[in-house]
Amino acid sequence: MGMSENPFKIIEPREEVPATMKKEVMGSVRAVVLILRFVQLFVGDFTNAFIDNFKTNKPKSK
Repeated sequence: MGMSENPFKIIEPREEVPATMKKEVMGSVRAVVLILRFVQLFVGDFTNAFIDNFKTNKPKSK
């Protein structure tokens, strides 16, 4: 891509997206999905864990 070429030009539906751009976008999407899955794994249901800490009438142990 030359200096005079606009990197933000609108790609028409009939135009083919460059292969390098497809690889970059898909790599970024995969990275975000992986990060979100890790967050979901470790912080799955944080609301219940948070609320359990503030319950006032906890069950009595025997």
